[in-house]
Amino acid sequence: MEREKIKLLIKRYEDVYLFATKRISSLISENVLDDLSLEQFSMLRKVHFEGPIRASELTEILNVNKSAIAVKVDKLESKGLISRERDQNDRRNVYITATEQGKQVCEEVEFKIEKFVSHYLKELDPEDLEQFINLYEKITYIIQNSKEESTE
Repeated sequence: MEREKIKLLIKRYEDVYLFATKRISSLISENVLDDLSLEQFSMLRKVHFEGPIRASELTEILNVNKSAIAVKVDKLESKGLISRERDQNDRRNVYITATEQGKQVCEEVEFKIEKFVSHYLKELDPEDLEQFINLYEKITYIIQNSKEESTE
């Protein structure tokens, strides 16, 4: 593909992606999340559905650096949504789990987000939506594989 065409496609993608993600994030934060940030909810969601999980695994999944994860865990722990538990077999490992309150909050917010987002998704043709998700999955796959290749 020629360079100008690629530049134009990148520009269009940036415009659409940045607008959509900022706007959706803002709307969800304002209308659904109460006193959680979208980032905090994403972390709580991962811990709830994939936990107990080590902090080091969480840094990889959420793509944040190791020094930042402790602060993020502290915030959710201070809200009573997650807890830390040391591995009895290997005291170096700390597992993060969702508390009962955290599980309840996660389920409630998940339901609110589904209801909120479905309002927008009903405007799309189901085939277009499926194609959109398939393309995002392909892009994710390409990026993951090229990242792994570039680190080898």
